[in-house]
Amino acid sequence: MMAGVGVMLALGFGLVSALRAKFPTTEGPRLTREEQPGLWRVVDDLAEQVSTRPPDEIVLVGEINAAVYEESRVLGLRAGKRTLLIGLPLLAAMNVTELRAILAHELGHYSGGHTRLLAVTYRGTRTLEHTVGRLDSGLAKTLLDGYSRLYLLIAQSANRRQELQADEYMVAVAGKRVAANALRKVATLSPLWNAYFDRYVSLGAVTKRTPDVLLGFRAFLKDPAQREWVAKTADEILANKPSSRFDSHPSTSRRIAAITELPDARPDLDGRPAWSLLDSPREDIPHAELDVLIRDLGPRAHWGEIVRLAGLRSVHKGAEMLAEAGKESGLAPGGTIGEVILVLRHGDIERFAAPMRNESLAPDVIAEASEKIVTELLGDAIVAALADAGHARHELNWGGGWELKVYDRPFDIEALVKPAVEDPRAVGELVQHLQRLRVPAAFVRSPSTEPEEEPEPVETRLIAIMSALQDGRKLVDLLVCNTELVLVRMSRWVLVRRGLAGLIGAAGMVDRKRLKGLDPRKVDAYQRIPLHTITGGGFTQRRLTEYLVLALPDGEFRLALSNHVSDFGDARERLEDFLARR
Repeated sequence: MMAGVGVMLALGFGLVSALRAKFPTTEGPRLTREEQPGLWRVVDDLAEQVSTRPPDEIVLVGEINAAVYEESRVLGLRAGKRTLLIGLPLLAAMNVTELRAILAHELGHYSGGHTRLLAVTYRGTRTLEHTVGRLDSGLAKTLLDGYSRLYLLIAQSANRRQELQADEYMVAVAGKRVAANALRKVATLSPLWNAYFDRYVSLGAVTKRTPDVLLGFRAFLKDPAQREWVAKTADEILANKPSSRFDSHPSTSRRIAAITELPDARPDLDGRPAWSLLDSPREDIPHAELDVLIRDLGPRAHWGEIVRLAGLRSVHKGAEMLAEAGKESGLAPGGTIGEVILVLRHGDIERFAAPMRNESLAPDVIAEASEKIVTELLGDAIVAALADAGHARHELNWGGGWELKVYDRPFDIEALVKPAVEDPRAVGELVQHLQRLRVPAAFVRSPSTEPEEEPEPVETRLIAIMSALQDGRKLVDLLVCNTELVLVRMSRWVLVRRGLAGLIGAAGMVDRKRLKGLDPRKVDAYQRIPLHTITGGGFTQRRLTEYLVLALPDGEFRLALSNHVSDFGDARERLEDFLARR
């Protein structure tokens, strides 16, 4: 009977919360009919072709995806507000025909009534997640956990069938060839998008310039190097895509195979970039990028300028590090290129590189690591000298970051420097090359004396909580934040309520409700310990009591772990990792 009561109470708590659940509000620019009539004409035309009502709003998002949802009512029996999401990267990666195919698929979900059922399954999933999450142990949790897995298994199986049905609408509008190409392109875009951001968009922060993200991404995708990569790896990506009974989508290879069995259509092909559907892409795209992809890093700049500035900054930094190594080692106190050349003649590479080398390296790799460091830094110093004289620059190369040009010709600086670093007998040839290039032996790049910008203060953010620790006789909650530890007094009445809730396996519910929405900046804390003041510590056992010990400048601080300790967000593990690094 107690188990039955526990199940009913737990399910009741979850059901009340889930019935009130709504789809989370999507952040991103809304494209109205007045602002984007061209795009809306396409969407309206596609909706008519798949025999459904068009969406009520279109939202641009920063994902490589398109999606639809509907805020249906009365458990999906009544239609609600419809929203179409379009991933901004798709506007650069696809042409108009391919985007039409993707949008036809999404609108097909409306036509098949899938989005109304999605609202029902969303609420059902929320109910189970909410209920099982509130239970800590016991028969109620075991039963509901098993039921939730069964529910998801059935719901996701239905979702996979709906995806194949929506693909039928896509083929009817765009044809089998275009539909298959669109699916294949979406599947391979994620690694390319990540590589593009890592290699290129990150240069905007380095140079304090705001790039044209989508324009660059389209150029990046058209480069022969990326096309070759896609040709080699596309089949492997499609074949290795994880497939589970709990996946909401069939594998892309499965969907493409199903498309080949469908009747074909002959669409009107339009090879223009998908962003051509926007009313004024030159103005609309930059604003949308700042809304969902990047922040304003500084003045807008074309990619050629950003790469040139980033390359110059890189070689200047390397030249500064070379000068510092010379001064710290004592072998090149002036830090000039000429002094470093003398170090190469005497073969003192390991001593020279010691200030810049990892001290934990094994003896058998020290020589190799030293040569690599000196080759790179001396090469940077030489390029910096040439760049400052106007003879060298870095040019954009979508296939590999940038390309060094010296006197307007491609130049391999490593091939020039490496032989002399590895063998003192090759130093003479290096000197001759430097003389022909007009590199001054007295060149030195001293560390920049420009004042660094003050870093923005880090906002305190709650990471995890340990509840019911003891500071002497006081019960406390320990709030683990990204900048500090916060101690808050805890009432003993909480233990009583937790004990009563434990009768139905929901002891943690009391703490979750009490700590929900806790803002560490506004709590009535009786002590705050900045993380930078903690010099060490850990969890230690003394007799029958375990303690959390923190080493502070003015002595140790101890908190006893009572029998009622609760951990939210892996607080103990995070504290152990942090203290192990102090």
